[in-house]
Amino acid sequence: MASSLPGIAALAALLFTWVSVEQSGEQLRIAERGQVTGRFNAAVGSLASPAVDVRLGGLYGLERLMRDSPPDQPTIVSLLTAYVRGHAPRQVAGSADARPATDVQGAMTVLANRDPARDGRGDFNLRNVRLRHLGYMGMWDRARQRVIGISFPEADFSSADLSDADLEHARLTGAVMAGTALREATLDEAQLADAVLTDADLARSHLVRADLRRIQAAGAHFDNTYLTGAEMEDADLQRASLVGASLPGAILRGADLRHADLRDADFTGADLTGADLTGAKNVSTAGFDGAVLKDTRGLP
Repeated sequence: MASSLPGIAALAALLFTWVSVEQSGEQLRIAERGQVTGRFNAAVGSLASPAVDVRLGGLYGLERLMRDSPPDQPTIVSLLTAYVRGHAPRQVAGSADARPATDVQGAMTVLANRDPARDGRGDFNLRNVRLRHLGYMGMWDRARQRVIGISFPEADFSSADLSDADLEHARLTGAVMAGTALREATLDEAQLADAVLTDADLARSHLVRADLRRIQAAGAHFDNTYLTGAEMEDADLQRASLVGASLPGAILRGADLRHADLRDADFTGADLTGADLTGAKNVSTAGFDGAVLKDTRGLP
């Protein structure tokens, strides 16, 4: 027994050390959470300031907090989308050429630069917001515009610059995007049913398997755009430019393609049942191998 006492003492010392480390670690975690809570409260408090620079500081404080504390990102994204909805409602009257306020643009920048993989299962939406002429103003990093998981039903993006944006799976049902720049944007499997895309520029964009039913896209540019498997039933594509567009397997039943430019467009296997191509340009250069052309009008 006497010989075992040193071993027991060493074990007791080790156990005491382990308990002390665990307590210290817990105290450190509590301190860190307290610091995160303090930073969050300070940033949220700044959003209520009448000074725009203070509000911007609060927004970018929330951006840093998202990076430092990933578990808090869903809460912060919900807060940011609510902030945009509250500060840029579509129904508020104003100049048609007015750009979003600086703080609204800042909030959109923070949302665009976040990591969507950390969003969790939050339901984030920007329904009925007015974001006309939304642009970069030196803040929006074109290479990292990711708004995956955010819903924009009936939002107004008229004349905005969303070139190169990553809008894959985005929910833009009924959104107004007249004159919007979407060059080289990624909109694969996006929901754009009933959206207004009149005169929009979607050249070289990707809309693979996108929902484009009943879109109003008269005069829009789809030059060299990828529309493989896109649903475009009853779409209004009058005078649209589809030069070099890739539409294999696209569904264009009842689509209005009157006076559209179809030079070198690929409609292989597409369904154009009941579509109207009256007055369409360069039809002879387009490819219709395997396409369904039942009741299609305007073909030579």
